[in-house]
Amino acid sequence: MGYQTGHPDRSGTDDAPTRRCVMRDQAGVSAVEFALLAPMLVFALLAMADLGLALSERMTIGLILRSGAQVATNNGGVTAIDTALRATAAQKMQLATAGASGGDKTLALTVSRFCTCAAQPSVAVICSTTCTSNAPTQVFYALSGQKTYSGLILPRFSQTKSLQVQVR
Repeated sequence: MGYQTGHPDRSGTDDAPTRRCVMRDQAGVSAVEFALLAPMLVFALLAMADLGLALSERMTIGLILRSGAQVATNNGGVTAIDTALRATAAQKMQLATAGASGGDKTLALTVSRFCTCAAQPSVAVICSTTCTSNAPTQVFYALSGQKTYSGLILPRFSQTKSLQVQVR
C-alpha cells in the first residue's frame, strides 16, 4: 500500500517517504485570519463610535440654536435670545465665555440682529430706516454655535452651525 505525497505525478510507492503536506493542513487558519482582521475591525468600530459622537454633538448644537430661534420669532431682542440659548446650552454642554471661541470642552454662541430692505436683501441697513415704497425693513437674527471636536480616531475639527431667522 502506497502513500500519496505532496506530488500529484508520483504514484506513491512503498519506498517514498511518508509526510503530511503543509499546504493542505487547515489547523489554525481561522486563528491567523482573525489575528489579521481583528485590528481592522476594532479600528472600524472605534471610528464609527467616534463619528457617531461627533454627529450627536453637532445635532445638539442644532437643537440649542433652534431653541433660540423660537425666542427670536417673538422679536424679543438679542439679550433675550442669548439668554434662552445659554439656558438651553447649559443643560447640554459647557459654555465658553461671551466673545470667546469654542474649544474642546466649550461651546461658543453668538447672536446678532440685522435689517435689510426687500429691494436689496444683501445690503444691511439701520433697522429704523424706511425702505423704498414706504415698506418696513426686514428684521433678521443670526445665531451660531461653534465647538471644536476632539475624538479618539478623528482629528480635531471645528463644528460650526448657524441659523438665520426672519422675524419681520
